[in-house]
Amino acid sequence: MTTTTLLLLGLGSIAAILLLIIKGKVHPFITLMSVALVLALAGGIPLVEVAPLLITGMGNTLGSVALIVTLGAILGRIIEVSGGADVLARWLLNTFGEKRAPFALGATGFIFGIPVFVDVGLIVLIPIVFGVARRLQGSMLKYALPIAGAMLAVHCVVPPHPGIVGGSQLLNADIGLVMIFGLIAAVPMWLVAHFVSKPMAARNFVPVSEADTLQTVGGTGAMNIVKTKTPSVALVLSTIVLPLVLIMGGTTFVVVLGEDNSLTTLFSLIGASHVALLIGVVYAAAVLGFRFGWSRDDVENVINSALPPVAAVILITGAGGMFGYTLRETGVADAVADLLGSTGLPIILLGWLLALFIRAAQGSATVSMLTTAPLVAPLLTTMDLEPAQIALVAVAIGAGTMGLSHVNDSMFWIWSRYFAVPVSTSLKTWTLVSTAASVAGLIAVWIMWLLVGAIL
Repeated sequence: MTTTTLLLLGLGSIAAILLLIIKGKVHPFITLMSVALVLALAGGIPLVEVAPLLITGMGNTLGSVALIVTLGAILGRIIEVSGGADVLARWLLNTFGEKRAPFALGATGFIFGIPVFVDVGLIVLIPIVFGVARRLQGSMLKYALPIAGAMLAVHCVVPPHPGIVGGSQLLNADIGLVMIFGLIAAVPMWLVAHFVSKPMAARNFVPVSEADTLQTVGGTGAMNIVKTKTPSVALVLSTIVLPLVLIMGGTTFVVVLGEDNSLTTLFSLIGASHVALLIGVVYAAAVLGFRFGWSRDDVENVINSALPPVAAVILITGAGGMFGYTLRETGVADAVADLLGSTGLPIILLGWLLALFIRAAQGSATVSMLTTAPLVAPLLTTMDLEPAQIALVAVAIGAGTMGLSHVNDSMFWIWSRYFAVPVSTSLKTWTLVSTAASVAGLIAVWIMWLLVGAIL
């Protein structure tokens, strides 16, 4: 099959994905699986090999992704139900004071957003945002933009969120390194979102709604667990930090102590992403649950309530892996990689631009990451990159998925609906803030790329 034909198949596949999701309103899982099937047939894969190919593509991706995403969701749900988000927010507000309330809310979103999916996390924190906004008054945007920007930044570039985890898997990037670089990049992304929000709020006044937001938020409310006490800030932070330290420790000890060191061997187990998150879940259940009077049934109910929301995310991630594997096996990915390589664009910029374009076209940050990664992956094999550089490419793509959030993005509607921001104002504020943060992420990754290149 000629290179031109392979390129046309690749372009046709991307166009089909965008068309089915945007115009056809077809679920991303069905879309990605269907396009992968048609691509395999059109790409010359023998009929008897098509079904095994699709299963292999999905299985290879979900082997680690399903564990990481599921355990991350359970950890976030335990923190949420325990009242940890409220404790964290009140502590930060008391620490920074009312004058710095937007910054405190952003910090809350950043920390709470690490283990909690962005859509769910924002809805959980909405009552806190409204409580602060009604007490201090001013434009709703002053409080709504920084916290949402911080949470989306973390969602796009920091594991255990599904897009960056699935994309890292497709790029064969080290999750520990991705987490380290992702956290570093997420900080300037959040800060840029915070500072850009100030003039946006000043120019676009949105009154604080008096509606009872708690009544409009469904599906993420508290469980029927009687809370006689709330956890301390230290306990809440420890449940978030513990798995991060274990994961980053597993990567750091290899570099610092070498592979033969006994401490490195230990952390190769407990620092593995899924094992570290499992330890984090058990720890959270103990210190936030059983310690505060939860029964075993309570813990089981909380865990069960965390699973349904992640089912679709896991399936979409697996279907993205299926599509990416099909691209590779048909030769389309290599043809696209050759074309992209001929543009002469730096790999960091190339990955970011592709992710930004696909994000703007179809709306989902996760789908954007899972569509971009398999297109970029073959190019990496020709570049003799170090693991740290591959991890930075993953973070750059993740940063690209944050930009240009608009009317085809579910986050756009959650944010505008619950904070009662008109669509026209949302496009002038939220869309620009998300894009500014995305650019900040690109710059942060580029700086790290230069530093890593100078060291290696």
